[in-house]
Amino acid sequence: MGFDENSISKKTISEQIAEQLLFRIFSGYYEQGQRLIEAEIAKELQVSHAPVREALYLLQKDGVVEKVQHKGVRVKTISDQELKDYLEALYNLLDFALTKCEAKWTDDLQNELLFRFEAMKQKKSAENIYEYVVSFAHLLQLFFDVSGNIAMLRFFKETIFVTNVAAQTKWKMNLVESYHMSINTFIRCIEVSDFDNARVAIKDVILWYQFK
Repeated sequence: MGFDENSISKKTISEQIAEQLLFRIFSGYYEQGQRLIEAEIAKELQVSHAPVREALYLLQKDGVVEKVQHKGVRVKTISDQELKDYLEALYNLLDFALTKCEAKWTDDLQNELLFRFEAMKQKKSAENIYEYVVSFAHLLQLFFDVSGNIAMLRFFKETIFVTNVAAQTKWKMNLVESYHMSINTFIRCIEVSDFDNARVAIKDVILWYQFK
């Protein structure tokens, strides 16, 4: 597999490789704790070692992989307690973002929210859990973008990487179906400016670990 430096996405080769590796982690191709060997990845993807090294660094910054002394880079292992802590942090972040958004919400933002939700529905119909989880993160990011708090947006992005990996490896289609109904309720609550009930509707989706 080759990577195009002039791809229409304007992403660097390192970013393209990081995206490919992230997909493999999401899909379960790479398991938690598995070592990622730079030379093997470079050979398989038909690229030099440098962009692979940079791609692994990018994933390390996002908390998806970790560098272990004398053992190289491996997919980060998340304990049950750590996962619960991340999910709780994510819910608290979203609660903050919703508070900031409530007075700023407009019809245009609602239309954008519906557009992103439609993308989620398409991924669900295709039974593509990886894309579904990613599109859910994209939907949630709208609230952080609107909140205007750069620090909270950064924390959200760092947290969502970890929770996405855990969700994709543990969610099954029956959970997706259940959570999708709650997300639909969340969307409808936002539509009528009922942010309090929106928080209730989304809680079991964000804190899925304790409700599954």
